[in-house]
Amino acid sequence: MEAQVSPSLSQQFVEIMVLLHNNFGRQTQVPLPLNQFGVLCVLMDTQGLTITDISRQLNISKQQMTNIIDKLVSAGYVSKEPDPVDRRRLVITISRKGKKLLEEHMEQFRQRFESHAQNLTRDERQELATILRRYYELINKMFA
Repeated sequence: MEAQVSPSLSQQFVEIMVLLHNNFGRQTQVPLPLNQFGVLCVLMDTQGLTITDISRQLNISKQQMTNIIDKLVSAGYVSKEPDPVDRRRLVITISRKGKKLLEEHMEQFRQRFESHAQNLTRDERQELATILRRYYELINKMFA
């Protein structure tokens, strides 16, 4: 019989998320409303998704997602085309302009992180790198 996940594990996870948000994420301006920025993040590593797929991933209603997508299309950050397999559906893809915006924002995150990482010793930075790599692997495994 598998051991149950302790409340302290989930509590630590939540505390890490809040810590990152308060000390890192909140300090960096997001160039778009969060719901629009989230759509770009979801689309970044895909060949395109339907509005329904995106709305499920971000837990936003399909009706609200349609408005968000329309704003992103108008701004030139995404495009929507009929699905070649099912022309009743639309496929949303990120544009070059959208990718550029995300890349610039991620570069700001990276620079901010590196700046703060200088407060750690070389050994501490190496330890953090190992921990983050493992954290990434385990979170991916949890949600696979």
